[in-house]
Amino acid sequence: MKMSRLILTGIILFGLFFKAEAATLDVKKLVGKWEYSAPTAPSNYTSGQIIFRMDGNKLKGELVIEGQKVDFSEITVTDEVISATVFLEGATVVTKFKLIGEALEGKADTPDGLIPVKAVRK
Repeated sequence: MKMSRLILTGIILFGLFFKAEAATLDVKKLVGKWEYSAPTAPSNYTSGQIIFRMDGNKLKGELVIEGQKVDFSEITVTDEVISATVFLEGATVVTKFKLIGEALEGKADTPDGLIPVKAVRK
């Protein structure tokens, strides 16, 4: 009985290790500059850049709109979903993306509702 528990524990830990490793690989794919478009956003937010970088083992980034840089306050990657939080004009905006092929596709949750966003590597 103890041997089967030990084997089961080993299998679970092995699976967790590979899941964590897969998340790390996805994060590395995000690093760089991305051009985003959000055609239904307010006029000054319809396009810009998203820049992701590694800071140690943590993903950091910023949003560049009309030459102005705003740091993401939080970026998380879970189950293939990239969630980036930024504070704009007195409101918290959370954008959730998925990496689909060579593009990031998702929606920004704003005070005005959900806005589709797509970004391609620059």
